[in-house]
Amino acid sequence: MTLAGLLELGFEPGGDEPRVVEAGWSGDSYALAVERAGMGTRVGISLRTDSSDRAGQAVDRAFALMDRLVGLLNRYDGSSALSVLNAAGSLADSPPELTRVLDLALRLGDRTSGAFDPTVAPLVDLFGGGVPRVPPGVPGAAARAAEPGLRMHPAPDARELADAMALIGREHVRRAGRKIGFAREGMRLTLDGVAKGWIVDAIAESLEGDGIADYLVDAGGDIRAAGRPEPGRPWTVAVQDPELRDEWPDIVGLTSGAVATSGSYEFYFDPGRTRHHIVAGQTGESPTQAVSVTVSAPSAAAADALATAVFVLGAVPGIRLIEEARDCECLMIGSDGARFETAGWTAHSLQGR
Repeated sequence: MTLAGLLELGFEPGGDEPRVVEAGWSGDSYALAVERAGMGTRVGISLRTDSSDRAGQAVDRAFALMDRLVGLLNRYDGSSALSVLNAAGSLADSPPELTRVLDLALRLGDRTSGAFDPTVAPLVDLFGGGVPRVPPGVPGAAARAAEPGLRMHPAPDARELADAMALIGREHVRRAGRKIGFAREGMRLTLDGVAKGWIVDAIAESLEGDGIADYLVDAGGDIRAAGRPEPGRPWTVAVQDPELRDEWPDIVGLTSGAVATSGSYEFYFDPGRTRHHIVAGQTGESPTQAVSVTVSAPSAAAADALATAVFVLGAVPGIRLIEEARDCECLMIGSDGARFETAGWTAHSLQGR
């Protein structure tokens, strides 16, 4: 498994040891913050509870769950259930976790009229040649850029694009019980736009099952939170600057729910960022109106997928989609720096308060 392949999906087995960022008592409250590699980024769990033993055990179980789910949903791991499905074109006995994520992805595809489409893997792979571009400013980017294969990929020709487009369409995915299959040979699924959020939700549920009421889970910008880090203060989440400068377009407060950001600055395949990891299956192109879309939603999976959908749809239809969604808000930053917000976005913002 190459680093490039893992970064493309956003998944990476957590090979290193967890790093304790914070651990200690404040009155009768014990705060613990731990991070480690996972899903192609640093995954952090911060929590507050009344027992140091409970805190440590909850974090251990949450990370173990993450590793198990990544092992099922990583399409760059040849032994994963998703990878086997993509290679064979069918899977007779899919793990229930894969069927649940796929069903969610297909429902979101219907809800967004195809703006979110899990069958765009052939297009994403065509644009990037299976090799992502690591953006400047990301720690370690210079070293990664020197690795063999990490390069800009030439634009596909018309025939290559047409062949890939012929494999796109969620209506060609067949599912009956635990059997999943493709109606067209060569189809492949990518769950990039929903699986990381879904795993973050699973981690949150694991923490809650262990009696943790105050927590924040952060997987490279896919965030789920509940409760508070301390009395009277919400969890704070900064929206990443698309130009990777030391400033934040906005800062939001969370006591319940999730936030996720999609951006063309994350992985791109040409100097102008006109071909990147977000692809519109209906046009065969990467959308360029936005450089960043942040969505808040009740779940990280919904926030993750809806951010991708808004990116594809653009400002007017994208903002309308979120306005019509229950308990969701959105901030879009255009390629010209313009901001587009849903009416309720300012209720999340902590800037100026």
